[in-house]
Amino acid sequence: MVELMAVKDYAQQIAEAIATVVKIDIEIADHNLIRIAGTGKYHKGVGHSMDRQGYVYQEVLRTGHQFVIETPGHHPLCSPCKARGNCSEKYEVVSPINVDGKAVGAIGLICFTDAQVKLIEENQHSYLIFITKMAETIALKLKEQEFLTGLVSANHYLNSIIDCLDEGLLTTDLNGNILHFNQASRRLFSSNPLTTHSHLSSLFSEQIAEDILTVGKNKEEVIEREVHVETKKNRVQMVLRALPIDSEEGVRSIAVILRPFDEINRIVNRLTLQDAGYTIKDILGNSETMSQIREQAKTVAASKSTVLIRGESGTGKEMLARSIHNLSPRQAGMFIAINCTAIPETLLESELFGYEDGAFTGARKGGKIGKIELANKGTLFLDEIGDMPLFLQAKILRVLQERQIERIGGINSVPVDVRVIAATHRNLEQMMVKGEFREDLYYRINVIPMHITPLRDRKEDITVLCDHFIRVYNKQLNKNVKSMSEGFQQKLRDYSWPGNVRELQNIIEYAINLTESPIITEAHLSPRLKQTILQDNRSQFNLEDIERETIMKCYQTFEAGVRGKEKTAQALGIGLATLYRKLARYNID
Repeated sequence: MVELMAVKDYAQQIAEAIATVVKIDIEIADHNLIRIAGTGKYHKGVGHSMDRQGYVYQEVLRTGHQFVIETPGHHPLCSPCKARGNCSEKYEVVSPINVDGKAVGAIGLICFTDAQVKLIEENQHSYLIFITKMAETIALKLKEQEFLTGLVSANHYLNSIIDCLDEGLLTTDLNGNILHFNQASRRLFSSNPLTTHSHLSSLFSEQIAEDILTVGKNKEEVIEREVHVETKKNRVQMVLRALPIDSEEGVRSIAVILRPFDEINRIVNRLTLQDAGYTIKDILGNSETMSQIREQAKTVAASKSTVLIRGESGTGKEMLARSIHNLSPRQAGMFIAINCTAIPETLLESELFGYEDGAFTGARKGGKIGKIELANKGTLFLDEIGDMPLFLQAKILRVLQERQIERIGGINSVPVDVRVIAATHRNLEQMMVKGEFREDLYYRINVIPMHITPLRDRKEDITVLCDHFIRVYNKQLNKNVKSMSEGFQQKLRDYSWPGNVRELQNIIEYAINLTESPIITEAHLSPRLKQTILQDNRSQFNLEDIERETIMKCYQTFEAGVRGKEKTAQALGIGLATLYRKLARYNID
């Protein structure tokens, strides 16, 4: 609660006004018996304590009632006073200053002459009402001061909250004049200092300023735009959101909120972490090759260099990429995955690089941010990069070399800090020979090569993977499968797994759906797998199949190129020309 001392100047004015009118001295004290106002002989005592003579005031403050002392110095309340029996005061009227039913001070009217006493006695009722009204006037002033102090405090508190926001927040009138801004906005526009005389056109482009002002015409209108703000240090990419501020008189101002793209990315990444939450522990397998992959991933994660993951479809290339990201210093940033095969060639460029407003027919108003920009401070995963069109390969090469992009229809280069992890199942070396893949891009992405061995070459991992998938689908399907029969496990070991781990996962899910017992058996194999195994069993004695398998395994053992083919021919005990004929016959890349 505000103290009476806060309105002492006003109280002094009241005291002097009363004394001038009635020709009688006035003194006012607060609840601590500190004289806050006084006239005549009491004026010099303002600011001092009245505790040694203000015994009547003490009683008024205690009871909250008005007192009239007709015989000062002889009244029972004056008994503790040193001036008892010899008091210079001849008459005293003291009224409490009550606020919310509590006495916070007292105002006294003091007579020193018989003429003053006679005047009051003849008009006592009027003077009592008058002094009571003066006390109420001071009380109202105190309430007003308390209200204003509360407003100031609330305003300061509100401003403190607004200044705690990481987002820039400013308000404008309907003409675009800045009314208010927080500290984040001040820092953001440090190169163009904000004042209450600033205008939207000095902060944003003419088109953006016009778009913001359109919000003021409709209280339901809200716009979002992408903007770039030039600070002293760099060019910051922001999302701008403008919305009307509705009041009893309608829309009179507009709020503009500015959020950095980097911060939005971090929030999205934090909220969707479960989708990218793979770790090295999720890369299962007891085989030597998988152990090496896990160890290599731990080492690679600390680097900024580009990684090329190779392996057949279904081996877990994206899981490995996500694991590397989540082990890296970039784990707080976004992991953005884009499949170069799944997106039509005509849309892939805009997905990767984004576009500006009006870049082409059908372009979204305000433009669109591309996946590369979204991955800023994070990781961009280019799955099946071998299927990327040649013209886009050139643009990706520029991103890797210059660390900047240009949107479709844009004229400004946007710097990006992105680590690229690429993946493919295709033979990029052969594609380079045919002119289907750029050689310069190949060497840019193949800085750290990693290869995931197909499941058929590491069948010792099948049991570990099966146990994991059984636990997953027991929980999802509310089953209680404990184990696999020996016959079921043997069938899995005999299968060639063209779909790799993804196919194994599907097989286990199918089996758990069908079984009602705690054991899955051969009866729970999918019909397609049973048929394929039967065909594989018949073909295992086919000489051409055996020859093809032998040549392929031997060929994959040595490096690519002519030197590798020479070593393969030597190992097989055949001539180089014969090897070329057999490679062509069996369509081996």
